[in-house]
This record gives sequence, structure tokens and C-alpha cells, in this order.
Amino acid sequence: MENRFHLLSDEQGKRLDIFLTEKLSITRSKVKEIFEEGHVRIEGRIPKPSFRVRKGLVIEGEIPEEKPILLTPEEISLDILYEDEYILAVNKPKGMVVHPSCGHREGTLVNAILGYLQKTGNGHWAIGERRYQEGQKHRTLRMEEMPLTQNSKFKTNNSSAAVRPGIVHRLDKGTTGVILIAKDPKTQEVLSGYFKERNVRKTYRAIVEGIIRKSEGIIEESIGRHPMNRKKMAVVERGGRASETTYKVLERLVGYTYIEAYPRTGRTHQIRVHFAHIGHPVVGDEAYGKQAKRLADRPLLHAHIISFQHPMKGLPMVIPAPVPKDMVNFIEGHKETESQAGGKGETGVKSGKRSKK
Repeated sequence: MENRFHLLSDEQGKRLDIFLTEKLSITRSKVKEIFEEGHVRIEGRIPKPSFRVRKGLVIEGEIPEEKPILLTPEEISLDILYEDEYILAVNKPKGMVVHPSCGHREGTLVNAILGYLQKTGNGHWAIGERRYQEGQKHRTLRMEEMPLTQNSKFKTNNSSAAVRPGIVHRLDKGTTGVILIAKDPKTQEVLSGYFKERNVRKTYRAIVEGIIRKSEGIIEESIGRHPMNRKKMAVVERGGRASETTYKVLERLVGYTYIEAYPRTGRTHQIRVHFAHIGHPVVGDEAYGKQAKRLADRPLLHAHIISFQHPMKGLPMVIPAPVPKDMVNFIEGHKETESQAGGKGETGVKSGKRSKK
């Protein structure tokens, strides 16, 4: 089924592909796809993505139904931090996407997990629900357990949780660190409940711009979609969700602060948004930072430790992931030397005055 759109432009001079990305709230890769397949029309003609819109222009077209994603096991090296018959904890590297999507069908953590479970003979995983079309009706099929066989491929609709077998939480593409995976549906259900009830303690390490003067604090600000850019999150006064991040300063560097953060809630981009809001964006964060984004090829944010009760054994679990080399190198390269000491380090920098102690 195609989703048709009919838009009356209220913009002047903006590129058509950017205009559609904003108005339709879809990704740029999806917009590129609908242009390539000829699904955009102006006055009966197919325009180029670079076409400049004008006020009063009528733009129409269709957004084709998403093609099913094949969940394909791939042999991708995993840095395993802990494993037993119920759970797996891995150290996610920078640049790895957790879930398959339209723009990332291969090379994701899910592909790597399926490949690992297939190779090691762990035969079941939870795939959640998938929705598919049957005539004019939609039916939901719950696939509780599926055996992993050699060269298996699993078709699922990417608009569903079906692309997340065993995944109970997520990390952004650029974020490194520990992430938990359930090996069976029951374990996934219990772990998901832990996260929902906030019974999992997460400890992050990050390097942020500027010097945070307070040694510790709490940031309590609601987070919702950015009013102008739907791909970003922001601190909002209305329509957001309550969010809380506790932090402490580990080390003050030259122009930067090395911190540890403890998010009580789990909102999208929470740590990045909260620290940007108080004037200390994460170093390397192109979405929320400005000054230091060229100093790192990704946001210097790391999921350092995860603490929880084992879902089946009832034992307390504490799983750490070592701080990655790029963060260690950045810290070493920005330590204060003796010649820089003497009280100059905090002069003229932003403070965390909007945080709450």
C-alpha cells in the first residue's frame, strides 16, 4: 500500500528534497529513494531533488510501502564481555548500528548476533511481532521462537519490533560500550521489564565541551522531538517526557570535562541532549555540539557499566566495558600541564549553572 501526499508549499527557494524531508518527517535516504523511483510530481512532471520550491506550489506523490528486511546472520566479530545460557553482553564498537533499517540492512549488531548464535549452536531467539498484508487486511503474527539453521534468512517488516531479536535496549550508532542481548523469548521479556521499570543501572563515560564547575549534579529536563528538526531531540516545555540524568566530574581537562553520567530514564539521545542544554555538549557530537565536533569522528560517549539482577539466576550482575582508545587518547592529549596550572583552566568557560545539585 502506498501513502499518497499532496502538499501546498509555504516555502520559498528551499531545495525540494529538503522540503519533503521536513514536511513528510521521513529520512533523507527515503526521500532519495522516492525521487529515484519517480514518485514525486509537480504539475505532472518529475522534478529533480535540487528543484527550488516556491510558495503556492503543489507537490504530490507517493511514499511506497517499505520493502521487507531480510534478517541475515553475518559473521561479524563481537567483543563479548559476558555470556551464559540466557544472556549475552557485548562491547559495541563505534559506527555499528544496532537494528536493521531501510538505510542499514547489513552489518548491524542484530546481523552479528544472529551469525554468532548460528555459529555457536544457540538455536532460538525472540523476534517479536511482524505485521504483513493479507488481501486488504493486516494480521499480526507473533513468532515466539525460531530455530537458526545454516544460511537462514528471516523476512520481516522493518516497521515492527521484529528487527530486534534479543535486543532489550539500544545505543546510538556512534556510542560505544556494553549492550545486553537475550538468548530466548522469556529472558527477553524479563529483561525488557527491568528496563521499563528502571531496575537497570547504567553508567556512562563522556567528554564534554567546557569546564563543568560543580563536582556533581542532576539535570532534570523534559525531552521531546525538536520543533524544527524532527530527526533531533530537544529539551521542551510542553509535550516532552520527564528525563533525569545524574552526573559527576571525573577530571577537568584543558577546555573539556571528563564526566560519568547515570541516566535514570532512557530517552532518545538523553545524555547528549541534557549536556548540550546546560552548555556542555558531548565532544564530537555533530547533532548537538558546535565547537568540538571536528576533534572526534563520533560523539565521545561510552556505555561503561550496566548493573542488574540476572533474569533467571537472580544474581546481581555488574558488567563493565573498558573505555575505548579514542576517549583515552583525547583525555591524555588534553590534560593540564604544569605551565597551564595556576587557576587559568576555568576562566571564561561555560559552567553548568542550569543543572541542579
